[in-house]
Amino acid sequence: MSYSNYLIKMDRLVELLKKKNTGPADCLARKLMVSRRTIFRYFDEMRLKGAVISYSKSKETYCLENKFNFTEDFLLSAMEWHSTQLPLVNNVINDQISSV
Repeated sequence: MSYSNYLIKMDRLVELLKKKNTGPADCLARKLMVSRRTIFRYFDEMRLKGAVISYSKSKETYCLENKFNFTEDFLLSAMEWHSTQLPLVNNVINDQISSV
């Protein structure tokens, strides 16, 4: 999955959680076109970043219990990735150019 596709899915997941309109995990997986296991990976990732996610048995939906800003968190992660990974990518490209 491309990074942009991942971001679209995560943004949609946050939207569904805020609206309390996810349905059970299987239903949510179909909505996002990912596996059930991937849904739980997304939840784990969000929880590591501070999201509080619960499941309402009576409403059969997952809920976001706190204010969670995925966009802000993503931007910080992207900035961190750029500062650590981009120089490595540039080195590989430069090495390949040098060997030609």
